Amino acid sequence: MKILEIICHPRLGSFNHSLAVSARDALLALGHVVFFHDLHEEGFEPVLDSSELSRLYSLDNLVQEHSRQLSLADGLIIFHPDWWSQPPAMLKGWVDRVFRQGVAYELEGEDGAEKKWKGLLTGKAGLVFCTSDAEQGEKPGALESLWKDAILGRCGMQAECYVVRDMRGPDPVRRRDWLKFVTETLSRAFPATRSSGTRNQSMSSASLRVPSEIAPS
Repeated sequence: MKILEIICHPRLGSFNHSLAVSARDALLALGHVVFFHDLHEEGFEPVLDSSELSRLYSLDNLVQEHSRQLSLADGLIIFHPDWWSQPPAMLKGWVDRVFRQGVAYELEGEDGAEKKWKGLLTGKAGLVFCTSDAEQGEKPGALESLWKDAILGRCGMQAECYVVRDMRGPDPVRRRDWLKFVTETLSRAFPATRSSGTRNQSMSSASLRVPSEIAPS
């Protein structure tokens, strides 16, 4: 399988990066092709300006590359921090520029008539892992709905969003539990290729033990 992986966090030593690198290594070990992108390291420009909006396509080589890989990929994985119950501005701009018409969705219908939204990412899996300072026990909220319903799900993806809560001072044991949870989730979402000798499995998190601090919506 081909997997597009996005990490958006300004600090290289963040737990987000630890999760992202662990996920990348796990996917490679399963025999998959990983398109790995650190938006800050690449200097991704998040602003969708008026000229690009009018053209309906981008002249930015990086945007073109990410859009092409999103179309090619069997799945998408995103890692980011919770900033004011939203993704960071750079990641929101990435969605604006990469999840564009003709790539993530299409508007169908005759000229002069109301257009019908059609997701173009049907059949792909989308997983988001977010770190947050929110306390344990808080109910799923804005981030889960944003990713599952407003973005990934609306474009046809089979989507899940997991929020890793109470990140002010988690102990090493809990961090290891989260790392293990991410790798186990990925192994079920994106089963090993036949060449790796592992039998394919369907995507399901039902059999996973979810750490109490990780809340899927």
